[in-house]
Amino acid sequence: MARIARTSVNPAVDAAGLLRRFGFAILVLAAPVLAVSTRRGLVVAAPIGIALMVLASAIESEGRQPWARAGKALVSVTAGIAAFLCFWAALSLLWTPFPGPAAERIMNLTLVGLSGVVAVAALPERMRVSNLYLMPIGVGAAALVGLAIAWRALSGRSPDPETDRALIERGLLVIVLATPAAVTWLLSKDRLVSGFTLVAAVTAALILGENLSALAALVLGACVFAGATVNQRIGRRMTLMLLPGLVLVAPLVPFALRPLAKMLFGVDSARADAMRAWCNIVLNEPLRLVTGHGLDTALRAKLAGLVPNNAPSGILFEIWFELGFLGAAALALLLARAVVATKRLSPSVSPGALMTLTVAFTLAALGQGAAQAWWLMSLVLGAVAIIAVDRGQYRTSRPKTQILQTRR
Repeated sequence: MARIARTSVNPAVDAAGLLRRFGFAILVLAAPVLAVSTRRGLVVAAPIGIALMVLASAIESEGRQPWARAGKALVSVTAGIAAFLCFWAALSLLWTPFPGPAAERIMNLTLVGLSGVVAVAALPERMRVSNLYLMPIGVGAAALVGLAIAWRALSGRSPDPETDRALIERGLLVIVLATPAAVTWLLSKDRLVSGFTLVAAVTAALILGENLSALAALVLGACVFAGATVNQRIGRRMTLMLLPGLVLVAPLVPFALRPLAKMLFGVDSARADAMRAWCNIVLNEPLRLVTGHGLDTALRAKLAGLVPNNAPSGILFEIWFELGFLGAAALALLLARAVVATKRLSPSVSPGALMTLTVAFTLAALGQGAAQAWWLMSLVLGAVAIIAVDRGQYRTSRPKTQILQTRR
């Protein structure tokens, strides 16, 4: 007897599921590979993936779900802090020497932030397991592509070594940001060998690609992951001290690190010169620690000769130099809220979320990415990935049945 094909009760639900799978695959599978192999692939692919996921959620809920969730997120305390940070950055246009580029930067930050909120709102309450396995596949494939490009550049077989090196440097940062979520998913499913193999592949790509900043971020994130796995409360405290704590005391950092830089690297080393320049900026303009010099001035002031060329880069220097205490305090509050929010995640996912925050902050503190479009989209990718992993941690249990009942 021929088996009757099972038809869907609601074809719209099937169409939404297919769109969500395509969108999520573009975001976590295609985007990391394109980030390593192309110059603008990530910036093009990520919005397409987000748009497909939003469309799927809108079809499934008849247009209500993604916008209702996004609206709820935009009236939260965290959104209020982010709105104040954007307001203060916009207000700094009044005294920044570069108002045009600064206004464009504010628009980019706002648009990418809103796209991240909408992408998270478009995630279903329960992510399909088959969709989530696309994450480690994407990270592993991107690591292998990075290894191939790095090997070609080191062996002298590359037709354009400079382009290959730029692609590797940028792509490896994207891979490192996506690695915590991929590893967390594998470990949550007891795929220990696969998880360690993925970390080994990413580490090999970082070493061969000579990206020491990304390697340092991965190692530090792994330490936080290990600490949070043993004791989540200790892991959160470690992250609170590392992220918002460093942002708040950033003006004191050069005074503490300058003697250490002299001792380790020499008096005339580039690192010692950077700490000396930072110390001079803090001492010469103490009032600017309150208001800052205005958005988008840290890099452009170097190019214009307004500050020494050896001044440091990175979020710790730039947030205080550009937005002062108010901007730094708002950023510290955002980071603290993000760390505390990991308590609401599944116990198996919380360490991965802390690792993602640590990796992203470490890369930003080391001067990687700045506010470029590809870096901002990488942050969105990391956030969406770790939340998707949390949505895949549901468990189902069958009701207990009693086959034989004894009469009394």
